[in-house]
Parts: sequence; structure tokens; C-alpha cells
Amino acid sequence: MSKPSNCSETSSITPQCQYYVVRKKRLCRMTVRPGRQYCGEHEPRPKTDNGKDDLRIPCPNDPKHTCYASKLKKHLSICNARQQQQPDYIILNINGSTDTEDCPRLPLSKIPLKTISKVIDKVNILYDKYLKDKIPMLSEKPIHTTVLDEFNDPGRTESSLRHLRQASRLLHVVENEGFVKPNTCFIELGAGKGHLSYYAWWAWCRDTNSNVLLIDRASLRHKRDNKLRDNCLKTNQNKINATDQNEPDDEWGESSIKYSNNVHRLRADLANLALERVPAVRASEAVVGYAKHLCGVATDYALRCITSTGVLDKVSGVALATCCHHRCERAACLASRPLQGLGIDAEDFNVLLGVVSWATCGDGRSRDARKRPLADSRTHTRTQTRAEVTDDDGENYGTKNLNLSQERREIIGKRAKMLLDWGRVLYLKELGFDARLVYYVSSTVSLENVCILAKKIS
Repeated sequence: MSKPSNCSETSSITPQCQYYVVRKKRLCRMTVRPGRQYCGEHEPRPKTDNGKDDLRIPCPNDPKHTCYASKLKKHLSICNARQQQQPDYIILNINGSTDTEDCPRLPLSKIPLKTISKVIDKVNILYDKYLKDKIPMLSEKPIHTTVLDEFNDPGRTESSLRHLRQASRLLHVVENEGFVKPNTCFIELGAGKGHLSYYAWWAWCRDTNSNVLLIDRASLRHKRDNKLRDNCLKTNQNKINATDQNEPDDEWGESSIKYSNNVHRLRADLANLALERVPAVRASEAVVGYAKHLCGVATDYALRCITSTGVLDKVSGVALATCCHHRCERAACLASRPLQGLGIDAEDFNVLLGVVSWATCGDGRSRDARKRPLADSRTHTRTQTRAEVTDDDGENYGTKNLNLSQERREIIGKRAKMLLDWGRVLYLKELGFDARLVYYVSSTVSLENVCILAKKIS
């Protein structure tokens, strides 16, 4: 839909798509061709070159994006999601688990009430014994200098400011732990669009022989990567211009390669990545892994990846902010084995993966329900509760008869998440790391505010 006339948002000098994204409450940020009002995704009546109607169809490689039917053949030849020849550092399931899942995971509504209660009791006992009052909140730090300009941009939304605060804090964490050294490969695991590595390059790799390596399984537009490469080239060009032209022609040959190639991106699933075979890693003396909100089982794949036998000796440290523990898989989760030794069997563990969502799921109402006036919301909640009671197969299943307040559910969910991360910490300790959990930001910045910190013991 076109942007409403009463909206105050204006497009920038660069021609911008005039499609109004209702969910994000702003214009689409794609640029448009000269003379066009909309980008290719949002053109209401696309035309072919001969004036006939054209259609946009889902890309066969990745249905998350579309292309013109008339240009499908050309698109498939350049599509970022196309299948390509696998490099030698891709080895199927090298960081996954060979264990078979002998205990299928069920929704909590299908699990006996007494089983859920038993798991909750175990969570509380283990938390009180091993983790209570043992996860410190890191001290406040000013916004990192590499993030400051963007943070002070008056056009920033509160949501983007929260992301910048987290990025700033993680940069400080890596620096305070002493991970920043010459000839280091800083690896962002699950890099997404690469925002964190953009700041990392400015902080640690500009004018140095260190490099950043971004790893993600998705095919993205890589706008931040391109900005970094532009900065690398500008840095190199400035050095060349400042050099005496009478010096030998190859004076800057090696340096040119170094400064224009210290940003790398791999499209790879962390489950399948043999990190020791990646050229950027082989060429570096040290390796540091970091991530902001690495989702679910990806954290376990990432930890296996960066602590694999071929690269372990190079690893200086790890700083991983975790999230989405409900998306973990018991067979692959590093916490499964240590927790099993403490009485959390396979069935209990799968219940645990359901309970963790209580930490961040809010009050159980949908977004639409939360927008209603308070009285309407209460009516909706009562109606929904009656429906749940009516639809339930029996009172001995599910969580409705636990009689837990929303606050208590959140506490139990957070404790369950802590246990999973603590199990990962135990794995790192077995490999010779000084590992611990910390709160790297306050819960007002992010509910997913726990970071796994691990430093290699010399």
C-alpha cells in the first residue's frame, strides 16, 4: 500500500520506494529506478519491456524473495541463494550430533502435569545450588566510540538504540577480556546483516593485520559488508597516495592485499563448517568468536565449530550472547550431557525446552490483545482461558493447573535458560577455558541479556 498522506515520514534525497510497510510503520527503504515510484517488490502493476503485464513469482531457490517471471532465467544465474559448488571447509554435520533422538519432543499441553511439576522442582533445586547469586551484572560502560555516531543519530528508534547498546557492550566485553591482539581473526558466528562486525572492524581491524570473518547460513544483501570493503579500499588508496611514488612498484603490493581483504563472509551453516580449513583462519595467529543473540541450537553448533580440534589452539576467547533456548535440540545441545549427570533425563530435558519460553513470552496475550483497552483485554483473557479448559484433553495434562502467576512463570523460565547456558559453560571448562555467565546488559535493554564468556587458560 502507498504511504498515507497524513504520515509525517519523508523520503530521503536518494529515490526511495513509496510503499508503506504497515508492520514497521515506515516506507520501504529500497531504492528505485529513475522515474519509478516503487521498488521491484512493491510495484503494483509491473510491466515487461514490451508493455505487457509482468508478474513477480517466488524464487525457486528461496521463496522468501521474489523475481519477475520474465527475468527468472537471469535471476537464477545471479541469485544469492543459488546452489554452488561446496568449498572444502563445508563438511556435512561436522559440528552436529551423531546421537539419534530416542525421546520425541512434545508440546507442554501433551505432557502430564506431574512430569512438568517434577521438572520445575529440579530446575529450582539445580539453580539454587549452582547458579543463584553467581551470575554478575557487568558494570556500565559509555557507548563505544565506534557506535557513538549512529547512537546519537536523532532519527534512531528506541528499538534500534537497544540493538546499538548491546553491540556497544559486546565490543567492550571483548576488549576488557583482553581478546584484541594483532593478527587475530574476529569471527561473528551467525552474523546476519553484519552490524556487529561492522563496528568490530572499525574498532580492531582498521589499519591492522587483523580481520573479521562473518558467518551465516542465510543469503543476505550484505550492505554492511560492502561498506566495510569500501572503507578498506579507501584506507588502502590513502596509503598509496601518501607513499613516495619513487619507491618500487611492489612496495604496497602485499599491503594492498592485506588492507583490502580483511573482511570476509562465508555462507555456511555452523553445523557444517570446518573452521580450521577457512583461509582467513589459517592465516591468523589467534581467533576470537563473538555473537549477538545466536539462536537456539546455533549456539551449540558455534561452540563446537570454534573449539574443534584443528582450531582450538588458536582460540583466545569467546563472547556469545545467547537467545531462543526453546529452539535448542536435545541431541545437539552441549548442556544435555552435564545436566543428565545431575538428574535431567531425556524426557525432563524436552520439558525444559518448553519451560524456557516462559522467560520471554510476556503475559500470554497476542500483540492485538495487548493493544486493546484494559477491560477488553481482561474479557479476552477470560474467554481464552475458558476455551483452553474446554479444549484440553484432561486436567492431568499441560500447565493450566500449575497455578503459577505470570511473574513466577518468568522466573522459572529464566532459571531454565540459565541451566542450559551453564551446561555450555561446563563444556568449555572441560576444554581448558575459564568460562562463566554474565549479564552483559540490563533486562530493560533486552530480556535475552546473558552472555557466555570464555577465555583460554594459558
